[in-house]
Amino acid sequence: MAIDFRLRDFFHPGQILKTRYLFGKNQWLSRDELQRYQWERLKSVLRQSYEQVPYYRKLFEKHGLHPSDFSGVKDLKQIPLLSKEEVMNEPSSFLAENRHAFYPVPYSTTGTSGEPLRVYHDKWSNSLEFVNYWRHWSCAGYRLGECFAELGSEYFMVREGYHEKPFAWTPVQRSLLLNSTRLSPALVGDMNRAIRRYKPKFLKGMASALYFFALSLKECGITDINFKAVFSTGEMMTPQYRSAVEDYFRCPVLDSYGHMERTVAISQCMDGGYHINTDYGLLELEDAQEGADGTGLIGKVIGTSLYNRSMPFLRYDVGDTIELSSGEEACPCGRSFPLVKAIHGRNADVILTPDGRFVTSLLIVPGIMKGIRFIQFIQEEVKEIVGRVLPSAKWNDDERGKLMVFLKNMLGPAIRIRIEMITENEIITESSGKRRVVISKVKI
Repeated sequence: MAIDFRLRDFFHPGQILKTRYLFGKNQWLSRDELQRYQWERLKSVLRQSYEQVPYYRKLFEKHGLHPSDFSGVKDLKQIPLLSKEEVMNEPSSFLAENRHAFYPVPYSTTGTSGEPLRVYHDKWSNSLEFVNYWRHWSCAGYRLGECFAELGSEYFMVREGYHEKPFAWTPVQRSLLLNSTRLSPALVGDMNRAIRRYKPKFLKGMASALYFFALSLKECGITDINFKAVFSTGEMMTPQYRSAVEDYFRCPVLDSYGHMERTVAISQCMDGGYHINTDYGLLELEDAQEGADGTGLIGKVIGTSLYNRSMPFLRYDVGDTIELSSGEEACPCGRSFPLVKAIHGRNADVILTPDGRFVTSLLIVPGIMKGIRFIQFIQEEVKEIVGRVLPSAKWNDDERGKLMVFLKNMLGPAIRIRIEMITENEIITESSGKRRVVISKVKI
């Protein structure tokens, strides 16, 4: 997610400008003022959930709850945690009965969990997302309408004949799209020439894609590309990635964290602080324990919607782990949003192809292909990759063929691709419970 949204989904200029005005002020409020703002938003979502969403109406009645019983954010703990599996099992029950009044738009998650989830966002939620990134990018001097470059793959993979194109220019968004499946020293020359032609001031992408883009350019002897800032999202920005990207492009990297369900957003400021945007969503820590150095708490991320009226989520288990800074710590930037010490559990392995490309975008496959409940890619050698598919009722030979074509387009003809059917108990799961989409044992 970023500032280059599909305009037809986000064309609510009045709502966007109103939210932008509020968010411009909110970032300088005191913590008490932010808590009052958050509580006012939460009260509205609680009423909407109880009155219009079948799942929550039944849940509140089962537990003897009513929106009037809540006197503050702390009372949310009366509501049981919500898992992704519960939403996937009964998605229609989470849709508000009056959702059509709010212009809902369907989206599918991708991410590291592997199983796509269909969610609906309305004009409030889409305006929120647009403004949240607008505010974040503005920290580095971005002005709406300025040209930027984006490393990604979905634009190229879903359009016939586009999978080998190194870049595409989208004049309406003024964005230069760079194909992240084409990252190698032998192929970045066209991207380099496109950057010189369109002169983007900013670059965005997943952390690993940014890292391998910088390495590929450097290996080609191209050393004079720079930006005002680089924006990272989608996976952990490791110290190794950050150092390489900042050194090569000679600018700061501003990292961010979010998810398609839009209950939690974390953004990094120019002073390096990772801030929880408490005016965007409500974050709780579940099973919190003291961090290793005793200065913060580490626990599971639980998020609650503050804007989406079409499909609100209350106390949603995001599936990630973060470590909070101590409550007294303040950021030099002057914002009073709470600080995060570390974001754990969001990292994607890289696939190395026989022709020397670094592919970081296999995460998009579950959200694009039909008939797949879950897929896990295993690479033990450069010349072969195994796709382990947990099929749904829609899986058939046609879908298998489409998956093979898609993967060949993404990974190239020189790599062997094997597709295996698995059952749920055959999914490789980490000790933390995380199920990664990509597991690579190839040294890069």
